[in-house]
Amino acid sequence: MNRRLQRLWLDNKRFFLTACLLFFGGGLLGYLQVPGVESMAQSLMGQVKEIVERIKESGGGVFATFWMIFSNNVLSSLMMMALGLFFAFFPIIGMLTNGVLLGFIMSTYGASGISPWLIFSAGILPHGIFELPAVLFAAGIGIRLGLLSLRSVGLLFVPHNLERVKNDWQGTLRQFPAAVLTVIGLLLIAAIVESTITPLILKAVVGEQMQQVNLLK
Repeated sequence: MNRRLQRLWLDNKRFFLTACLLFFGGGLLGYLQVPGVESMAQSLMGQVKEIVERIKESGGGVFATFWMIFSNNVLSSLMMMALGLFFAFFPIIGMLTNGVLLGFIMSTYGASGISPWLIFSAGILPHGIFELPAVLFAAGIGIRLGLLSLRSVGLLFVPHNLERVKNDWQGTLRQFPAAVLTVIGLLLIAAIVESTITPLILKAVVGEQMQQVNLLK
């Protein structure tokens, strides 16, 4: 099992790092260019508020919070992985927009006199140490599939690469179930932490009125 996970990581490491660069690039853009991204960030925050409202409508209990977070994150991650087939467009956009939103939130709280690093460490980091790697890895898998799609199209011009592309497809698809299970496992742990531990830390550090930040990515 450990060897399979190690192989999964080694084969996808560069795609994971690509997703990291896109995410942090989006984060810098959101942090440094607040006026330019405000409209998009507000739209994304509106989607998050809808999730919060659905949690409240379902009673707002720990399990309802956990399930809403878990199901939403799993759906988003699996969509990034599968829809990466369309030339990696969806995972690339997903990483950039999530980064922009996080950077925007950090900058907004910084402008209001609240340390953005305090918000990050108390409201995001406790569950983010599981969630961010899962989402970034899912995006990396989607990017890998997208590049394979591009290389497949490229066979029209360089058909001598057929065997290599075929082998890469076989290797990627063989690893796909393990990648899905890895992502879901990390998101399961993240959702448990986010629905139980993160709110307590956030309340203790920055006050009850700031607890909603733990749902913002």
